[in-house]
Amino acid sequence: MPKVSVIVPNFQHQDYLEKRLNSIEQQSFSDFEVILLDDASQDKSAQILQAYADKHPHWSFQPNLKNSGSPFRQWQKGLELAKGEFIWIAESDDIAHPDLLKELVKLLDQNPSAGIAYAQSMLIDENGKELNSYAENLGFIYKSDAWQKDFLKKGTEACRNWLFYHNPIPNASGALFRKAAIDKVGPPDLSMRLNGDWHFYAKILLQYDLAFKAEILNYFRVHAQTQRSQSIKRASVYRELIAINQLLRNGLKDATAEADAAMDEFANWWIGNLPYHSFNAENRKLNKEHYRIFKAYKNNLPWRIFLTYIISYLRDFLKWIGLLKPLKKLRSQIFPGKYWNQ
Repeated sequence: MPKVSVIVPNFQHQDYLEKRLNSIEQQSFSDFEVILLDDASQDKSAQILQAYADKHPHWSFQPNLKNSGSPFRQWQKGLELAKGEFIWIAESDDIAHPDLLKELVKLLDQNPSAGIAYAQSMLIDENGKELNSYAENLGFIYKSDAWQKDFLKKGTEACRNWLFYHNPIPNASGALFRKAAIDKVGPPDLSMRLNGDWHFYAKILLQYDLAFKAEILNYFRVHAQTQRSQSIKRASVYRELIAINQLLRNGLKDATAEADAAMDEFANWWIGNLPYHSFNAENRKLNKEHYRIFKAYKNNLPWRIFLTYIISYLRDFLKWIGLLKPLKKLRSQIFPGKYWNQ
């Protein structure tokens, strides 16, 4: 029985696969099996994955003949096949430091109350260039230096302070999960396309603690093909955020103030992205539903929406004439800590 099951869900990532798989081969901790998955990619992913599976006796390749339509169906498939005590979902476009598994296994072994252990991530671009430590993003989002040092945090406190508002675990590739915790709370919600990870972590942390290693051990690739980068046009994203809020609200009965504050913030996100939603029947239907829900948390909602559309047209004009980036940089300097400087 392996200590760790490594699940590699892949779709159309032939350009990144070899670096990802090499970083798994090079782990200093070696007691693991690898489950390679492919969701009916049309590139050369399947050939690459099969070649690596053929090299290693404890690696297997389990391709889909038809695309599943959801990244979390791949997670579920891997979890059903996994035999290890711990689970690493190693996304196919990311890269791991050689000591990632060693350090996270140690954290879970030393802290039996923890259901998730994760390490700091470095954001990298399509070419592997380092952008910034995700500690900068977390510090900006939460106005906290909590991620500057290792910690073990009560899971319910992590939910109350962090998960109501954002997902503090930016990337599954940087996390290790206790299989017993997953078996207890159940697999990811397959109806979610973008925030199924956030919802999944919340389910676990309502019952288990959260351990963190401040050392950068995960390299999280951000590029135009990621689900997150394409989410701005989807009204369905907000249905998922509302579901996460309801899950946490139900699990923390005394956190009504935090739950309501998070809904107010989600309303701000929804208003800000409305001008960029695709104008189709599904989005129109969902946005009517979201309007009905968010008006309970946000005053003067029609006026705020109108003003947002005016601002979006102005943004598009400034972008067209090349002034948007310098003006955003100036704004971040005038109001330090209020606006993200990238």
